[in-house]
Amino acid sequence: MRGLKIVDLTRVLAGPLAVQQLADQGASVVKIEPPGGDETRAFGPWVDGHSTYFLAANRNKRSIVLDLRTDAGREVLHALLADADVLVENFRPGVAERLGFGWTDLHARYPRLVYVAIRAFGDADSGVPEEWTTRPGYDLVLQAMGGGASTTGHPGGPPLKHSLSIADLFSGFLCTQAVLFALLERERTGRTQKIAVNMMQAQANALAYHATRALVAHEIEEQRGSAHRGLVPYDLYRCSDGWLALACGNDGMWRRLVPALALPDEPRWSTNAGRVADRSAVDAVVTEALAQLTVAEADQRLAAAHVPAGPVLKMDQTLAHPTVQLIATSHAALGTITLPGPAFTTLTTREEHDAPPLLGQQRDAVLDALGYTPDAIADLARRGAFGG
Repeated sequence: MRGLKIVDLTRVLAGPLAVQQLADQGASVVKIEPPGGDETRAFGPWVDGHSTYFLAANRNKRSIVLDLRTDAGREVLHALLADADVLVENFRPGVAERLGFGWTDLHARYPRLVYVAIRAFGDADSGVPEEWTTRPGYDLVLQAMGGGASTTGHPGGPPLKHSLSIADLFSGFLCTQAVLFALLERERTGRTQKIAVNMMQAQANALAYHATRALVAHEIEEQRGSAHRGLVPYDLYRCSDGWLALACGNDGMWRRLVPALALPDEPRWSTNAGRVADRSAVDAVVTEALAQLTVAEADQRLAAAHVPAGPVLKMDQTLAHPTVQLIATSHAALGTITLPGPAFTTLTTREEHDAPPLLGQQRDAVLDALGYTPDAIADLARRGAFGG
């Protein structure tokens, strides 16, 4: 990804996360923030006045503040776009067009530019009714409307939002894919395009087998706690000193699980279909067996038997796990901070990472690279390019 230039006009989580993944792999990213900054700078919790939420999705970016409602602010944006490869934005539909940098205008001016937009409910180009394209949407709303909240929780309980921002996260991952697909098409055919990532459509895709069950079998998934409708045993089970996840995914695993936990070798449980049909009895014997063991004892036995299992870890334990890589980087205000590293490493993954920027931290450096002199930067400021 080295040499790839991205203009990041996104805020909150889905867009910033998507662009951060590309920045981790070596892309050069300029994050354009409105006066006052990405709103997540005001999301708590904070450390010494700096949002830990913002720190999660904005490393390896350079920040500049531009008021795109002004001619001077738009002038700088166009200077950045002159040699950019990708623009990513998540404005509400119509905002970019009103400001003069929608797809049609930019494609005519910069024919090599890939344009990727994140929309809560899609845009008119994809046939979504206008009453939906104009509605805003945050993660909670998309989780609720996307089907996941209705199936999260224990039977009879209220619907629950997932503790992770899964609507934002899943949409962000798809946004990264959209950028890469569009760049591949440009590389192969020379054609560029606008891709709109519809967060509601993303949630429908995330439903996966729940969606096909609803559409093909006409059965609607219900709340099951941590259990699985089609696999047994597959749940979180209480040990003598904590909780353990056990995921018996096939009959071979069951054959190894039985001696590992000294379970009854019941013939009718030899197939998954039989275990599903007798779910309560199977869960009862597994629950009883695990209750006699500590988490460490159960985990050791199941690992030795090659049955997928693992303790329920708190976040600090997860981040200390030997399979999780962390990175250290120097923040301009906080000093050295530690962050989760990229999810994977490629030939272009950065060896050294830049900390998430302060608001407008690299303004002069970005403008200097565009050829602006100090006097010209001062003139931009007088003309309102950077806000009040």
